[in-house]
Amino acid sequence: MKSLLQLFLMLSLTGWTLLCRADDFSDGVSLYEQRNFSAAAAAFKKAADQGKSDAQFNLGLMYLKGEGVTQDYVEAKALFEKAAQQNNVRAQVNLGRMYAKAKGVAPNYGMAVHWFSKAAELGYADAQYSLGVLYVSGHGVTRDYDKARDLFSKAAEQKNASAQYQLGLMYFKGKGVAIDNVAALKWLILAGDYEDAVTYRKYVESQMSKAEIEEAKKDAAEMK
Repeated sequence: MKSLLQLFLMLSLTGWTLLCRADDFSDGVSLYEQRNFSAAAAAFKKAADQGKSDAQFNLGLMYLKGEGVTQDYVEAKALFEKAAQQNNVRAQVNLGRMYAKAKGVAPNYGMAVHWFSKAAELGYADAQYSLGVLYVSGHGVTRDYDKARDLFSKAAEQKNASAQYQLGLMYFKGKGVAIDNVAALKWLILAGDYEDAVTYRKYVESQMSKAEIEEAKKDAAEMK
């Protein structure tokens, strides 16, 4: 089974969907949906040049993925920075991951913490999860399981499956919390088929009574 840091570093920056707000850049959104990426990039650039953070984020994502433009991590980073300065949480998280994964920049966990923290303070679940990972691994911050648990909890309550999975493991292994198989199973159930959640669920259940399993399932159902 992969370590938490390995799972984090394997998260694909290119897997995120574009943020679409038709009132700002309907041409770009429409062209992108038609898979006319070159024209979409040109349309987003017009909106980005006008300072629209959503367009800056979308165009940055296209540079990151090489859609309609030549893949260019440096340009992606520059666009994400412009959007991030306007409190665009998706740009802040992508920028943080670029620093953590050394995409277009030298690895800098301190800057990753900086940008994840900004988006986490705005309540963005992906940022809370990503910052929690760094607190578990001790990259860019002093290792602190209590802070990691709090961050994972906030993201998990927003139905972030990766945070639900990690929170389940923390309760199962007793990291930052007392060992609690009922809580562990509840979060692993909510995590669905994320990573090794199914395998861990079976293992946790093997160490629980039927009453405990039913309690965990009830708690999970109520959260859903």
